[in-house]
Amino acid sequence: MIKTITFDFGGVLYAYDEIPLIKTLAERSDASLVQMKEALSGSQLDRAHFRGELEASTLLERLKERINLRMSVDELADTYARCVTPNEDIFKLVERLHTNYNLQLYSDTPKLLYDHVMTKMPVFGYFSAKTLSFEVGELKDSEAGYLDMIEKSRHTPGEIAFIDDREEYAMMARELGVNGIQYSNTEKLTEDLKQLDVEIA
Repeated sequence: MIKTITFDFGGVLYAYDEIPLIKTLAERSDASLVQMKEALSGSQLDRAHFRGELEASTLLERLKERINLRMSVDELADTYARCVTPNEDIFKLVERLHTNYNLQLYSDTPKLLYDHVMTKMPVFGYFSAKTLSFEVGELKDSEAGYLDMIEKSRHTPGEIAFIDDREEYAMMARELGVNGIQYSNTEKLTEDLKQLDVEIA
């Protein structure tokens, strides 16, 4: 029986498009779009930021040294906010689930995005616990966050459903006994949850 349902942020609760981020950073630096993507997207610098090893101010200092980036922390926060779009259908599903299930949030995210965007979600208050990469110190390609999610749920792995838009992360959850679900659209997710006997009010 499912007792906890854990949602990913980017790609599930919010659509995320990194292109506006890369484009804005390139425009504010001496780097081309390709160079900016190489300097940030999926780079060790970017991963360190998401793991909480680099504060936003330090990240910007490093990028200023490398590509002459001219941007403040507040401007970076605003840029992050323009890269995400709320998934209203998922918000409605969260509202229908929260009265009967323990809801959690599990996201690879830098603290800046969490503070300026995630905490302002209209459904943020429905999540009893949050597993965040910048707090755990590891990304979803490590078991650490999944184990933190399981522990915070106070339920067994088999009593947890974890929803992520990336199949490799849903699979990692399954390897730990959690019911991992890859999100593609809300209609399919609803059917997947019903297959687990989740009651949707």
